[in-house]
Amino acid sequence: METYQTVDIVGGSVDELVLKAINHVSQVGDNLEARAGKGIQAYNVNYILTDCRNRVHNLRNPQSVRYLCRELLLYFSGSLKAQDMALASPFWLRLQDSSGQINSNYGFYVFHQKTPEPGGVSQYEWCARLLHEKFETRRAVININSVSHKTETKDMPCNMGLQFFVQNGALSCVAYTRSTDVITGLPYDMGFFCLLTELLWKDLCERGMVGINLGYCMMKTCFTQIYFDKSELVDVILENASRPKLDVVMPAITSAKMFLNDIYQETAETDTMRWCKRHSN
Repeated sequence: METYQTVDIVGGSVDELVLKAINHVSQVGDNLEARAGKGIQAYNVNYILTDCRNRVHNLRNPQSVRYLCRELLLYFSGSLKAQDMALASPFWLRLQDSSGQINSNYGFYVFHQKTPEPGGVSQYEWCARLLHEKFETRRAVININSVSHKTETKDMPCNMGLQFFVQNGALSCVAYTRSTDVITGLPYDMGFFCLLTELLWKDLCERGMVGINLGYCMMKTCFTQIYFDKSELVDVILENASRPKLDVVMPAITSAKMFLNDIYQETAETDTMRWCKRHSN
């Protein structure tokens, strides 16, 4: 394969994507030595989840489901405090700056960072308004990695931004990522981005868009890797893939307005939020 060619890894579930990613990186990956450790790395991969509802990583359940839910709840809070993010994993404490802050709470940029005009709105609301006004828009973008992160930080966000668009009557999302860890990044980032896509789709339906379906979610990543210190987790995933399992499924978002209210008011009135809180314990 030419070095400039991209590879599409397509799956109907997060678990399928992770398994295919392990196989791809193991087969074609180059040796990698980075700040995060040694491993193998492939290049220019598009991870495409065709069913945004099938976004829960079950091959390490219950650990993977619990981590996803803890991370989602922290994303909803928008906190950039490493101490708060450590509630999902103590790993975040290793990335904090001198003031105890981190940068990679993606929910901050989605739900809490405001657009700069007077009376600014969240980047999520910006996208919802644009798409509702003109579904052909190419401007429904959420920025994550920005010029403010170009410092000596240990936590430069791996995901650079999200773009939402309507294609063939379906709302889809493309996330542009500089680097994706197959084991600790792909399943949880994809889970969050798919949740956002479903939320925005439901929101647009409630705003009066007719005949729009829920589409796919793609992560376009330049680098994608498996670190050697995660080899035991790879073995667990591969072993569990050969066994019958009962998949855990996140409840559908039945009301975007109510779910957004749960996010901003820190309540749990929807089945989706109650599910996240229950499985975070």
